[in-house]
Amino acid sequence: MEECPSCAIEVAHKPEVCPYCGYEFPRQSSSRTLMAWVMAILLAWPLFEVIKLIF
Repeated sequence: MEECPSCAIEVAHKPEVCPYCGYEFPRQSSSRTLMAWVMAILLAWPLFEVIKLIF
């Protein structure tokens, strides 16, 4: 369940629009998801290099 920031009513998880007040929930774009994966890989890269040096 997720709370609507406009009317504070709990609605189904990840709704597009609140059925009570009509608030449109923001969507996460695919470019933001892609950027998150790229950042995770870049941050993990030094860890992989250290592991390669140890073994």
